[in-house]
Parts: sequence; C-alpha cells; structure tokens
Amino acid sequence: MYKAKTLKPKAKNMISIPTQQDILEVFKTHGEKTLIVSDAIEQKKIVPYFQPIIDTTTGAIEGHEVFSRIETSKGLLAAGEFIEIAERLGVIGKLDIILIEKVFKKVSEDCYKGLIFINLSSKSLIMAGFLPSIIKLSKKYDIDRSRIVFETTEKDTLKNISLLEKFIDNLKFEGFKFAIDDFGSGFSCFYYVKRFPLDYAMISGEFIRSMIRSNRDLAIVKTMTLLATEFDIKTIAEHVENKDILDSVTKLGIDYAQGIYTGSPLPKLTEVQ
Repeated sequence: MYKAKTLKPKAKNMISIPTQQDILEVFKTHGEKTLIVSDAIEQKKIVPYFQPIIDTTTGAIEGHEVFSRIETSKGLLAAGEFIEIAERLGVIGKLDIILIEKVFKKVSEDCYKGLIFINLSSKSLIMAGFLPSIIKLSKKYDIDRSRIVFETTEKDTLKNISLLEKFIDNLKFEGFKFAIDDFGSGFSCFYYVKRFPLDYAMISGEFIRSMIRSNRDLAIVKTMTLLATEFDIKTIAEHVENKDILDSVTKLGIDYAQGIYTGSPLPKLTEVQ
C-alpha cells in the first residue's frame, strides 16, 4: 500500500503487487526488529519519554503520560514499531516492568510530584507476578502510589474482562489509580464506566481531532464527557493539536488536555506548576 502511494501519491484505486524483493525486505526488517527488541530487554535499553498533560482551566502541567522508546544505533524506535513484536515474543511483561522501574527511578530522583500515566499491555495484566513486581518497585523508590495512573486501551479490555476486573481491584486496593485509554474507540464505553472503578477516561483522539468540524464527533465527545462527569471520572482529551481544539475541549468542561499543542514527548519531566 505504501509503495503504491509513493509511486503515485495522488492516484486513487491503484493496485500494487509485491515483488519477491518486497517480501524479502519485509522479512528482513521484521527479523531485525525482533533482534532489536530482544537485545533491548536483555540490555534494558527501554527509554521512557514523557508528554505533558495540562489542566484545561489553568493551563498548568498536572502530569505526564509515559511513552516507551528503544535506543538503537540508528536512533530511537517508537513504541508502535516494537510493541506487537514484544507481545508476539511473550516478553511484553518484562518490557513493561523495565519501563516502570526507569519511570519510578526518574520520579524519585527528580522528586516529581505530578501525575504519571503508564500504559500497560493487556497481556502483562494476566501475568501472576506482574502486580507484585510493581508494588515492590514502588516501595524501592518510595513512590506515592496515588499519583501513579495505570492505563489500558478500551479495545484491549474486551479480550480479558474478568482478568482486568480482578487486576483493577487489586491495583486500587494497593493505592494506585486506573484509566481507560482511547475512551470511545470501542463499542462498550458505557459498560466500562458501569463495571470498572475508573479514575480517568482518556477520550480518543479520533473524536477530539475532528470534533471542531464534525457535529457527530462533537456530540460523541459531549456525551462521553457528561457520562464520565456523572460517575466522577476525570476526563483527558487526547491528540490536542492546535489552539482551536484546546479551546473546544475547555469549553466542553474536559478536565485535562494532551497533544502536540500542549507539549511533545521528551526524555525529561517538566515540574508541575
């Protein structure tokens, strides 16, 4: 598909058939990334990047969402390029724990007092020793658990509802908080709000990006915001890319905003204001 777009970027309804060389290049790239992921976990080359989350009313930074990166000789590898490989290899739990320890260490060293949002793979949640490992690390780095928010995407929760429910209950019992990421991207957001004790709902950027030009998307965002508010769940607008979008989410009463306009992911934490 991308080759077709490159060859004729303005064309539509174009078919491109992969050659033998194309197929070999795909397998070569996939194999290289598999080795990179394996080496990154063994050498603990997972690097946390932090994207600011601001209060829509004051504009102050209230917290950061963590994004994982892998250091390579050619630069940093973004999460979208290796998470599926880590899941396929069965090492996603190890990757998540390495990332969490580096985040906790950074928070401790910087005496950081803001919120930290950490996305977990649904496959990590089913590991028996995963939560005990998190608890152990929080004690090691003297972390205020009430400021750590673990999140998983709405789409992932459909696969392991009962396991997720047990995980969240145990997580909340230990003092951590929980969020649903990409809220509204699935088909059962009402169900999740009813069943899980959520602290935050991160409204899918799919709707946030287009709400200023689509009445339907605007109505959906309004509905999700009202739903979350009724259940005393804080809302976060994802993919806030410009001032118009930020103004719109602020007007709707969404609590927090996150996106390129409010700050790009960086390897450092910006102190809460």
